[in-house]
Amino acid sequence: MVPGADIMHGEAVNIDGFFCVILSFNRGWISWDTVQRIFNCMKSMNLPTNIISFDSELAWQSCKDAIEHRNGAQRIPLIQDIGKSVCVSDITQEELDAA
Repeated sequence: MVPGADIMHGEAVNIDGFFCVILSFNRGWISWDTVQRIFNCMKSMNLPTNIISFDSELAWQSCKDAIEHRNGAQRIPLIQDIGKSVCVSDITQEELDAA
């Protein structure tokens, strides 16, 4: 949750989803063309892909919260291709900073 942000739950889910797309790209799992395809799809439906108050510190706090609620593991969904995902538990703060 972003304090002071006026967004709906579904919008927050989409922002998180696109952030995971960027993490997947930074890991070399997907191409820039795939990132653009996903971005264009989201934008065509007027879905947000970022919010100014979302930063790596907030993302790291979200990872820590996930660990508390997911039996001690992050279980962050990343994509390896359109329609193919994997949950990872090794996201680092440095990785979030780079995204």
